[in-house]
This record gives sequence, C-alpha cells and structure tokens, in this order.
Amino acid sequence: MKSLTAFMLCTGLIYAADIQPPTYVCQRTNTPLSIDGKADESSWQQALPLSPLRDIEGAAIPNRTTVKMLWDAEYLYVHADMQEAHLWATLTERDSVIYRDPDFEVFIDPDGDTKNYVEIEINALNTVWDLLLTEPYRSGNLALHDWDIPGLKHAVHLRGTLNDSRDCDEGWSVEMAIPWVSIIGHSNHPRTVQPPAPGTTLRMNFSRVNWHVSPCADSPHGYAKKTDAQGNPLPETNHVWAATGEINIHMPEHWGYVRLSNTPAGVWEPMPLPAAHATEQQLFAYYNKQLAYKKENGVFNTAMPAPQGCNAPILTPEYFAVESTVARTGEKVRIDSNANLTRTPATRNIPEIYLWVHGNNHPGDTVFWDKEFSNYAAAGVNVLIIGGTAEQIAALTPLAAQHGMQVYAWLWAANRPGDSLALQHPDWYAVNRIGKSCHAPQDRPFVEYYQFLCPNSPGARAHLLAEVDKLAALPGIIGIQLDYMRMPDVILPRGLWEDYGLDMSCELPEYDYCYCDRCQSLFRQQYGRAPHPEADTDTAWREFRLQSVADYANAITARIRSHNLRTACAVFPTPQIAAQLVRQDWSRFCIDLALPMVYYSFYNETPQWSADCTVQATQQTQGRIPLAPGLHLPDTTPEGFPAELSRLHAASPAGIGIFCDDLFTSALQQALRSWLDEQMRD
Repeated sequence: MKSLTAFMLCTGLIYAADIQPPTYVCQRTNTPLSIDGKADESSWQQALPLSPLRDIEGAAIPNRTTVKMLWDAEYLYVHADMQEAHLWATLTERDSVIYRDPDFEVFIDPDGDTKNYVEIEINALNTVWDLLLTEPYRSGNLALHDWDIPGLKHAVHLRGTLNDSRDCDEGWSVEMAIPWVSIIGHSNHPRTVQPPAPGTTLRMNFSRVNWHVSPCADSPHGYAKKTDAQGNPLPETNHVWAATGEINIHMPEHWGYVRLSNTPAGVWEPMPLPAAHATEQQLFAYYNKQLAYKKENGVFNTAMPAPQGCNAPILTPEYFAVESTVARTGEKVRIDSNANLTRTPATRNIPEIYLWVHGNNHPGDTVFWDKEFSNYAAAGVNVLIIGGTAEQIAALTPLAAQHGMQVYAWLWAANRPGDSLALQHPDWYAVNRIGKSCHAPQDRPFVEYYQFLCPNSPGARAHLLAEVDKLAALPGIIGIQLDYMRMPDVILPRGLWEDYGLDMSCELPEYDYCYCDRCQSLFRQQYGRAPHPEADTDTAWREFRLQSVADYANAITARIRSHNLRTACAVFPTPQIAAQLVRQDWSRFCIDLALPMVYYSFYNETPQWSADCTVQATQQTQGRIPLAPGLHLPDTTPEGFPAELSRLHAASPAGIGIFCDDLFTSALQQALRSWLDEQMRD
C-alpha cells in the first residue's frame, strides 16, 4: 500500500512508520454544555483541536474536519465540524447501518486492551447507530448491534440545506455527550457510576465516511452514488484520526491515545506516546500474522519465530503466547492467540537518547552513514535529529529506521543563514534598537550566520511554513525539531563574554531586536504608545516581544501538527533564562518536547548546574512539557560521561540530548552503552 512504503525497525520488528498513532490531551469543562451541535460555549471555544483527520491508509486529505473533546464527571464530550458541499442523508431508524450515508464515527476502547470497545455512528439526520464490539471483527465474534447507550446525548447542526442538490452547502457539525457509565461500565464490565480518574488514558479513533455522488433529480434525497462500469457504487472514502494502514478501522492497536486531564480547556499539554507502544505494536504484528496463517491453514504456525528481542513463544497448533520486555521501563507485555494483552508495572525509567546529526556531511555516502547509524544504535541512541537539505534527510531516514532509530528533521527557524529566498526580502529581517538589520552582512550581531527573521513578518512566516511543508512530506520522520526559535542574544551566556570582548551585564542597543517598523507599529496598536527609550526597563515592550516569538513558534507548531507530526524545539536552559537572554519564554510554546541546551561551560558553571536547570525548567513549565536536556560533548570525557548522564537522569527528564555526532567518539559511545546497561541492571 502507498502509505506503508516507509518502514522502521523497533526492537527487532519492522512496522509501518506512517501509522504511528496521534495523541491528545482531553481537558475538563467546568460549565454545562448544551448539546445542540453548535459548540458555542466558552469551553468549546477554548478547547484545542485534535490533529487533522487523514486517509485511513495514512495519506493527507483536502477536506477539513475539526474534532475537539472535553470531559467532566458525567460525560465524555465530542464535537466535530465538517466542511461539505453536498449535504445528504437517508437513514432515520436507530441502529441502521449508518455508514451507508455520509457519517461521523467515534470509537472508544476504555482500557486499551482492544476488546469491549464502543462505536457510535451518526448521520446528518441525527440518526445514531451505537454498538459494542467484544473484539475486533478479525476474531470472528459478532458485534452487539442492538446495544444502546442509555443517556447518550447527540445533535447535529447543518450549514446548508439537506438533500437539495440545487445549491452548494458549507458543512455540518456533530456534538455528543457520551455517559461514562456506558463507556467504562458497559455490559461487559462491572457497572460503575464513578468517572475515570484524571490521567486515565483511552484508545480512541474517529472516522468520517463520505461517498462519491452526483446530483439526481429522481432521487428523494437529491443525489445518487456514482457507480463503476458494473453499476456498483464507487468505494466510500474513509478519513480517520489514527490511520491503520489498511481500509479497516477495527484495528484498535493503531488507534490514538487520549489522556484525561484536570486542566481547564485551552492550556497546551503535550502527550508523548507510552513507552510500551512500540512493543505492543510488535506483539500485535505477530498476532495478526499468526491469525492470517490460521485463516489460511486452519492452525497456528508452530514454526513462526518470536519477534527479535522477545522471549521464546509458547506455540501449539491451537494456541500461542509471546512476551517482550520494554527496555526503557522494564514492563513485560504479553499477547496470546485470544488477543489477551497484559502488562506488568514499570520497574525503571530510562530516558530516551537523542543525537543531533549533521546530515550534510558525507552527502550520498550511504556506506559511511550505515556504519555510523549502526554504531549509534548499538550505543543506545533512540532518536536522531538530522539536519541538512530535505533530500539529505530523506536519504538518511530509511537508514536510521533500519537500525531502529526514529528521526526528527532539524529545521533552523528564525535564524536562516544563507536562505536565498529570504535574502531577496530585506523587510523580513529583524532590526536592532539602532536601526541595523540582520539582512546586511556588515550589521549582523556576533557572527555572520546570525541572519534572524522578524517574528511578526507575514512573508517570513509564510516562507517558514512552506519549509515545514517540504520537510513534513519526507516519509518516515516522526517530527520536526526547531532550532533558533528566538531573537539574537540580547545578552550572551556569561562564559562567552570574553570570546567577543563584551561586557553584557546590561542590555546593549546593538544586540536588542526587533525594532522594525512593523513590530513598533503593532506595539503601538496594542499598548497605545511607542517603546520606552530605555527599553530594558519597559516591561510591556519586553512582553510584546516574548509573545511575538511564542506566537511565531506556535504558528509553526500548528502547521507541523497538521501533518500529524510532533514538534521538538532546542531551547535555552530554562524559560526564565531564555526570556532574559534571547526573548524566548518557551513555557508558552505548544511543543511536544523541549531540548534545553544546559551547556554549563557557556555559563561558567559546574556540571551540576545542568541538572539544577532541568529541575527548574520542570518547575517553570509545571511539568507540562517533556524535557530532554542536552549534553555538550566538548565539555565531557569518556570517563566523566557516565557521571554527567547520571546527574541529568536524577532530574527525571524524558530524555537526554547529545550534541553532536561529529564529537560522538567510539569511546563516548561505549561509555553511553555501559551507562544504559547499568540502568537496566538497577
């Protein structure tokens, strides 16, 4: 299939990179919601949307569908708004096969075991089909089609005329309130009136089914399904939140993850994939392969080996069971031939290891990079952040996958050295307090490659969004890592002052950006005055620029998320330090991962300072953003590397970054491997 051409290895299993599931944090509503299909209450207006729907096999789609969710003690709320030029529906009886009309569908697996999950379908006539599936259809068991959800509330809102082909419609929306008592206490579970606890994770999916139609005056609903040469209706389109890789949504192991949060709607909270996800994918791939074998041969394949890294399986013609251990957490995950999935609790928390890679070195030398990537993977690196041109990143991503490593594309954001298109637009560039622009080579601060764009330039923003789109099209990447998402250094880290012969104990006008006409005009519109001449004491002007950088970052992260990719960002050590030095309060960034550059030598500090900054960054972000603090390899030795890793690990980050591949010697690689092995023994 077209969406399964990019493959990756993960603990010995090849699986489709394009079907990595999306995640979402569902936040609370503290006010009542009127279920009328309109979602005009303030909680809905504040709620963050899910990542866009995609073709069920993974491809991007043109039609817009915006889905949001909320929850409270009684209900899980879902709202979907869909663009549609031709509104039509025919089915009016509850529990009809609703997808024969255009519909919207919700799937909920409350405990993520792929069994006993709820499906709800609804059409533009507000007709519902709610059913309970004890297992996916692949098991051969039947769904409970006549099972109804007591207390289900649902409504649709039409923006156009239904079943009238004489006009062009705008679309329709669906709103549901689904009682928790039926989601987590349905007929196959003990009845309960207790809502799930905050922090609970559900597996969910959403689907929008549409048909190819043409106007038809003889049809009672104004349209007729288009047919093939044999007179059969053309296949429907299936647009889903979590692609399954094939035209079958009933593969719950590929659905998205939804975590319930106590936070009110509107506050950005990222959600990383659970550490056991890849292992579970590995085991389900084995299960599906065995199931397919049995359907063809009548028995399970007793000669089928367990996936690499798994324990020896139990295998008989009528039964199998296979188990694997999650390296990072020590969880043991087991699946058997009845699709019973069990997990033991985590016993450890080993950080993921990120490595920056300069992909523009040794261009086209796949033999070199294959050897390097093999060494990195053996050392324990999980994720590569690869820089270079889109073509260079595209060439290296499959090699990384073959060695079990995921890839972020490395994008220089506000700083764009040598960007030939940007250089044609002098007005795109940041300007300092004395009127000098980063566009002119003789006026650039500190170094020639500091070619910063203005965060409020529409042209610069559109250009960078186009660069995001280019990278997002690369098969196999899991996200884009933003670098230089900031202003030039208004104050350099203390350890660099002597390098440039500067005393930066106060802000210097020639390093204070952005004073372009556009930014000053926007500030006057917002605050009714010009920036104060002594700008370092003007808190409003400082706040304006902090928010300008954050808005710029969040526009880019939203575009990255629209491609169903994750956003990482290299940042200064803590939000407070970053705000002071480079106008980068990254606690405001809607990112999935922060990589704080806690390079202690830049600040004339000791190695412990890096760990202390990681703790402070966690506090300053209220723990919302996963952190992977970076180790600067020039500051360490193979002998000292394990101690530095341990200090950072004690600060409980999600990962640890290593900068960079050019300095990652075989001795340092061996030191990392030994340290990771020691953590696993503990």
